[in-house]
Amino acid sequence: MEPLPAPPGPPGDASGDASGGASGGLSGGLPGGLAAPALVAEAIGELMGFWNFKPSLGRVWTVLYLSPEPIDAEEIERLSGLSSGNVSISLQELMQWGAVRRAHSAGRRRLFEVETDIWMLVARVFRERELRLVGRTISQLELALQQLDAERSSDPAAMLKNRFLVTRVTGLLDLSRTGYRLIDRLSRTGSVSLRSIRDVLLARRGQLE
Repeated sequence: MEPLPAPPGPPGDASGDASGGASGGLSGGLPGGLAAPALVAEAIGELMGFWNFKPSLGRVWTVLYLSPEPIDAEEIERLSGLSSGNVSISLQELMQWGAVRRAHSAGRRRLFEVETDIWMLVARVFRERELRLVGRTISQLELALQQLDAERSSDPAAMLKNRFLVTRVTGLLDLSRTGYRLIDRLSRTGSVSLRSIRDVLLARRGQLE
């Protein structure tokens, strides 16, 4: 496997990766001129960035995924074009997510291999990050409803305002709970229907009209 092009730096900067890249990769260019492994690395890096992971994780994962056998950190550094520090940090993060693991080695070299069950990795992110985020949202919305309930007043204007806020927050809470159930089911079964979200939205719209 040939080394990947060095990660692109800021516009006008020809030094490579501004976040710790090494100079060992193939000379970069427009995507149309990149070799297949480099195109894969760019695609996975962009996908990782969209999911709020560092693109360097995508490069390291790609190098391991496209390697027919386990390799060590030095080889990952050479192939990815990243610095040794960046490779080390990326490996640690990928291992925390279960995307990379130590491989058995008869010698003293520390070899790494990639988890090839892509859906298992996606499901884990859903369970450990997205579900946790939606769960926190649900807790905060429930707290907001409790506060609104405690602030009820006998004043007609205040009652109307309170009722309006309760209706809106309840709608958000219903949608969040539905989203939580969908994400949970998606992470466990790999399939989901959006009909429940549509039904919640239609029901809330009907209440507001």
